[in-house]
Amino acid sequence: MKINWQHLAVIIIGWTVSLYVFLSIITSCSVDHHLAKSQKHIDIAKRKGAVIVPDTLWQYKYTKETVFDTITNTYKEVLKKDSTVTTINNNISSGMSRQERKALESYYKHLEKMMKLGNDSLQKQLNNLVKLNKQNQKTERTIIRQENKPWMWIAISLICIAVIVVLITFKKFFRI
Repeated sequence: MKINWQHLAVIIIGWTVSLYVFLSIITSCSVDHHLAKSQKHIDIAKRKGAVIVPDTLWQYKYTKETVFDTITNTYKEVLKKDSTVTTINNNISSGMSRQERKALESYYKHLEKMMKLGNDSLQKQLNNLVKLNKQNQKTERTIIRQENKPWMWIAISLICIAVIVVLITFKKFFRI
C-alpha cells in the first residue's frame, strides 16, 4: 500500500489550522471583558479629576402592543422597547463666552437628567410588568401541569395491576 504523502500533509496542515482557529476563538477576550476594562480606566480617570462628557445618549421609548397568544387564545399587552441614539454636539469652542458655555453645559445636564428620570420610571414600570407576567406564567404552568397528568393515571393503573397479580400468585401458592 502506497501512502500519498502530499495528501496526508495537506490534511494534517488543514486540521492544525482549523484547530488553531477554533482554539483562538474560544480563548479570545469577549466584548464584556473589554468593556469592563474600559470602565475601570474611566473610573480611574474620574477619580483623578477628569470630566467625561458623553457625546451620545440612548433614548428609550416604550410602547404597549396588544398581541394575540395562540396558546391560551387570549390577548396580552406586551411592552416593547425601542431605542435610538441621539448624538450630542456639545463642543465648547474657545471663542464662546463664559455665559454661553455655562448655558450649554446646563442645557445638556438638564437633558441628561430628564432622560435618566424618564428611563428610570419607565424601567420601573417595565420591571413591574415583567414580574407580574412571570407570576402569571408560573400559575398558568402549574394549572396546566395539574390538569394534564396522564402519566399519573398510567402509574396508578400499573400499580393496581401489579398488586392484583401479586395477590393472585399468593392465592395460588397458599392453596397448594
